[in-house]
Amino acid sequence: MVRIGIAGIGQIAEDYISLFADGKISEGRITALSSRNQERVKGIIDTYALGDIRTFSCLEEMLKKDVVDAVIITTPHTLHPAMAELVLESGKNVLVDKPLGIKASELTDLVKLAEEKPHLVSAVMLNRRSSDLYQKVKDIAGSGELGELRRALWQITNLYRTYAYYGTSTWRGTYLTEGGGVLMNQAVHQLDLLLWIIGMPEKAHAFMKEGFHRPMTTENDVILNLFYESGARATFLASTHESPGTNRLELSFDKGQIVVEEDRSLKITRLTECEEDFAKKERTYFTHVPCEVERFEMPSSSNKVEQARTINNFIGSILGKEKVMASFSEGLKSVQVINSAYLSSWSGKTVDLNYDPEEYDLYWNRKLEE
Repeated sequence: MVRIGIAGIGQIAEDYISLFADGKISEGRITALSSRNQERVKGIIDTYALGDIRTFSCLEEMLKKDVVDAVIITTPHTLHPAMAELVLESGKNVLVDKPLGIKASELTDLVKLAEEKPHLVSAVMLNRRSSDLYQKVKDIAGSGELGELRRALWQITNLYRTYAYYGTSTWRGTYLTEGGGVLMNQAVHQLDLLLWIIGMPEKAHAFMKEGFHRPMTTENDVILNLFYESGARATFLASTHESPGTNRLELSFDKGQIVVEEDRSLKITRLTECEEDFAKKERTYFTHVPCEVERFEMPSSSNKVEQARTINNFIGSILGKEKVMASFSEGLKSVQVINSAYLSSWSGKTVDLNYDPEEYDLYWNRKLEE
C-alpha cells in the first residue's frame, strides 16, 4: 500500500481526498496532510473520517518524517515547480495538479531533475488523457490510416464560470497568483489533449481578451492558431463567459476526418482514397470524395472518474504495474504552448515555440505591473 501525502488543502485537494474516502483508489492511502490552514485540515479529517493521520503546517515538515511514499501537490499554480523539486530531492514520488507550472523557462530544470531520478515517479494531473474516447481518437490519429493531418479545430467554449467563481479564492483571475486564465486553468486539459493527439507545433499566434465581462485580469477569451512543420494548422478557441457554449473537436486528414462533440459523440469519416488524388482525376466540380462513416456514442466520464484513474495510474506506476500517463516532460508541453500564446498576444506577432525567455519575462513583468 502506497502512503500518500497531500500538500495544500483547497477544494481540489478535497475532491481527491473524497476519492480515497469513497474507496476509488485501490492501492494507496492518505497518511499525511500539509497546509497552513490547520483548522481546515481538522475539518477535512472529520468530514472524511480519515482517522489517525499526520498533519503538518508545511511540506518541508512532512518530508522530514518517514510518513509518505508519494506526495500529491494541490497548491496554487505558482508554487508547483518549487514544491515538486523539493519532493523529488527528498526521494519521494510526486503527482502535481495541473498545470505543472506557469513559466516553461522555470520547468526545464525540474524536468531534467525528474529524468535524472527514473526510480521515482513524477506525473501531472492531466486526467483527460484517461478518457476512453480520447484514447480512441489518439489511436486512430496516430495509426496513419487517415493519412496526413491538414487541419485541426477545437472549440471549447462551454467552460462557463460566474462572478462567484472568481470570488472563491484570492488567487483566482490574476497573472501574479494564478499565472493565467482559461488557457492555464480551465482549458489546459483540452489543449493538452490536442498536443497529445497531433503533436507539438512550430509557431503560435494568439488573440486574447482579458477580463472580458468578468472580474479578472487574465485571459478568458482566446483564439490560438498553431502552425506545424508539415503545413497543417490547428485553431484552439476557448472561453469561460459563453452559455451554453460548445465543445467540438475536428481533425481533418487527407484520407478522412474525426469529429468529437461534447465529449460523447465520435464520428469517423474514411475516404476511399486520398482527397488530392481524387481531386486531380475528378472531372466534375463539386463532387466530394466517396467515403464511409462510422459513428460511436460513448458515455462521457466524469471529472472524478478520470481523476481516480489518474491517481490509480500514478500509484500503479510507483508499484511498477503501469506507465505514467503524463510525465513532467509531457506536462511541460502545454505550458510552453500557453507561454507562446501569451507572448504572441502581448507582442502582437507570431511566436516560435523556441522563443526567447528574456523577451517573455520582459512582457510578463509588464503584465504584472499592470
